[in-house]
Amino acid sequence: MPSLFSLAHPMTAFQVWFVVYLYLVPLLLYASWASLAFMDMSERVDGTGGAGWGAFVILVPLLGGACYLLSAATSLRRPARIAMVITGLVVWLLPLAIGVWLAGGPLGPKALS
Repeated sequence: MPSLFSLAHPMTAFQVWFVVYLYLVPLLLYASWASLAFMDMSERVDGTGGAGWGAFVILVPLLGGACYLLSAATSLRRPARIAMVITGLVVWLLPLAIGVWLAGGPLGPKALS
């Protein structure tokens, strides 16, 4: 019986690049947007809605932090918050879309064999 490792093809630079943009960049965006949201929540003086927004930021990855930064954050100016969210999405989704387009179809182990 052959080993599972003998069936795998050597990885290419495209596969490494695709995995970075598929897995690591969303985690980086979630960490940065959530930390900015929590820092803003800690600086609020009115104390309203902190628990609800905190749960939303933690339980809804990416969307929670982005929604908080775009709608409820007060410590940063609005253009800076919009720039952080839009730039993060462009840095993540544009190369990912180009990679899917260059791959020419669905990706995965069954599609490659």
